[in-house]
Amino acid sequence: MNLLRTRIIAGLAVLLLLPVAGIGMAGAARAEVPEPATTEPAPPEPAPIEQAAPTPAVLYAEGAYAEAVAAALARGDAHGDAGMDALAARALLAQARLAPRGERAGLVGRALEAARRAVARDPQHLEGNLQLALALGYQGRAMGNLAAHQRGLAEEARAAIDTALAVAPDNPWAQALLGSWHVEIVTGAGPLLAATLYGASLDEGLQAFRTAEAHPEVSLLVLHQMALHLLSYDSRSFARQAERMLMAARARDAGTHFERHMARQADRLLRALRSGSHAMLAREIERERLTF
Repeated sequence: MNLLRTRIIAGLAVLLLLPVAGIGMAGAARAEVPEPATTEPAPPEPAPIEQAAPTPAVLYAEGAYAEAVAAALARGDAHGDAGMDALAARALLAQARLAPRGERAGLVGRALEAARRAVARDPQHLEGNLQLALALGYQGRAMGNLAAHQRGLAEEARAAIDTALAVAPDNPWAQALLGSWHVEIVTGAGPLLAATLYGASLDEGLQAFRTAEAHPEVSLLVLHQMALHLLSYDSRSFARQAERMLMAARARDAGTHFERHMARQADRLLRALRSGSHAMLAREIERERLTF
């Protein structure tokens, strides 16, 4: 009996010890398993690269004229930059061309101020003088011959053109503006009065136009404006020359928003010229001249 009881007690002891031993072995096994390597934190996302604000020239090319004007005038004031004032004048004139009629005079007036400021900063600035002559021409056309004469706009425009030609004699814009100055005055005042008051002549205007047209870098804007001046003066006598200029304008690149707009205007004028209808052509010429 004693031997039997001893074996039972020993067996119970073994049974009681088994769970404890199992837990210990499992724990030991777990301790021997290497912990997974700590994951390195992901590198931080790179900060987004800030895009530089578009330049006034880019804004102008895209047709954002009001933004181009604001940016150009700010830079002009900050750095005394005549080029920025001239660019503002160019953008304002483009904006005026596309604006409702009631807004055009104000935009042309602002363009004139910007161009005069460019020339005040740098009297020999080519673009500033070109834009000044353009703005004066548009303003003079809008106010009429008598008022323009009394304000001395033709003389001021001629001085700006002469300065531009002194700086860059072969510049097609300067040559075209010289031709436009002569032809516009002869158209408005007649040959005798134009010669008497201003020394303007049709022959000198035509010669300047030929010089501008022959330049390899003449733009579609210049070609269109010269054709319009010739047709305004005498659409029958100068039909062939105007058609040649308008066809050349169609072959030029139109890289900016304003050039694309003016390319469409040149196409309209060319279609009217080729229509054979003098009345249709006269209406198109008048529509173009009344833009300002």
